[in-house]
Amino acid sequence: MEEFKRLNDTSNKTRTLTFCINELDVGGAEKALVRIAIGLKELGWGVRVISLRDAGALSANLIAAEIPVSALNCGGFADLRCYFRLVAELKRHPSDVLCCFLHQANVYGRLAAKRAKIPVVISGVRVADRRRWVTWTDWLTSRCVDHYVAVGRNVAEVHGQLCGISGDRITAISNGVDLVDSELRQPIERSENEILFVGRLTEQKAPLNLLAAFSKLPEQIRQQTKLTFVGDGPLKGALEAAIADLGLQSSVRLAGQLTNVAEQMQRATLLALPSLWEGMPNVVLEAMANGLPVLATAVDGTNELIVHKQNGWLVPAGDIAALTAELAVALDSHQLRSEFSKSSQVLVAQRFSWQHVIAAYDALFRSLLPN
Repeated sequence: MEEFKRLNDTSNKTRTLTFCINELDVGGAEKALVRIAIGLKELGWGVRVISLRDAGALSANLIAAEIPVSALNCGGFADLRCYFRLVAELKRHPSDVLCCFLHQANVYGRLAAKRAKIPVVISGVRVADRRRWVTWTDWLTSRCVDHYVAVGRNVAEVHGQLCGISGDRITAISNGVDLVDSELRQPIERSENEILFVGRLTEQKAPLNLLAAFSKLPEQIRQQTKLTFVGDGPLKGALEAAIADLGLQSSVRLAGQLTNVAEQMQRATLLALPSLWEGMPNVVLEAMANGLPVLATAVDGTNELIVHKQNGWLVPAGDIAALTAELAVALDSHQLRSEFSKSSQVLVAQRFSWQHVIAAYDALFRSLLPN
């Protein structure tokens, strides 16, 4: 905290900052924006937040921190009202810096900021999205951006290559995590294990791959293991049908959205994240902070957090056979889970605290401001 105060004392002028994001519903990017916005306000920034869509559940956290929230009530990427409403909002409440999160907010934000004459425009890259229409629209509008901040080194490198952005225009700042104020967790050896999945039930997160891998576990291990899906999304119906087809109703639970995810992590044996792509997954950081060992696919972000067989397990994305094999290894080794739990908690405490992340954003934003 003393470091924060010193950074804040470098300028007597209150600098103003506007964040813009697609929406403020519960999600990794949205939760990160809220934490960063509140942290920067505590450092003396004048902060506002704009949601292109409705206010969303997370707006309550911002309002409680006395951060104004504006909801533009627009639709998806094709809704051109985003541009005109955002221009009007930025002119009504001008700021020194505009920082946008997610692709729709990035594209409309940088165009609107140019019209509204915002001095510094920053695009937050939360995932290296390989879809052609995403990279094309980003490239077309990239000249309206002063700087990019990516959620990790891999995301920065891949996004830069896809969109033709030089490395000196991108800074990597990871997600943060709340540190658990307790002694290092000692994973409990139980007669029954629990694999925990936390995330949206979407193609990106590949929950059906995890279910398929679970169904192929050796019978003895599977009979002693439960699989819990926490989250909701468009694949819920497909998951329910697959669980019934595989006859796994007694072993697999769809828990829906839960508010006590940390408690679920304290009880679980292993977090499994079978995503086909990621940015810097908050759920992995949260699991590591809670001392829950992680098995994930080796995609952008996760391979910056996990070193295979040193503090967790990594498998190739989409490889169900490899996922099954490593699930069996992880569930069968209490000793490895205990070692990985300790090393993960040490890592997040050293590198991924919210204090560290917010200080990095503060330093970056101030470095980009005109003198």
